[in-house]
Amino acid sequence: MKVAFLDRDGTIIEDYEDELWRNKTEPIFLSGSLEALEKIKRKGYEIIIITNQYLIDEKIISIQQYQDFTNKFIKK
Repeated sequence: MKVAFLDRDGTIIEDYEDELWRNKTEPIFLSGSLEALEKIKRKGYEIIIITNQYLIDEKIISIQQYQDFTNKFIKK
C-alpha cells in the first residue's frame, strides 16, 4: 500500500497565528490543494492527514470547536 502523509494546516488549508484560531469555523483551502489531493489519490496513494492540535491543550480552542472544524474539512 502506498501512503502519503500530509500536514493539514499550512499545507492543505490556511494556517493562522494561535489566537486567531479561536474564531475560525470554516477551513479555507489553499489554492490547488484539493486538486493535489485528487491527483495523489489517482496515483494510488491512501492519504493520511496529520495535525498537531496543541491549541486544545492550551485552551485556545475547545475539542468541540476542533471536531466541528474537522467535520467541515472532511466533508469538503
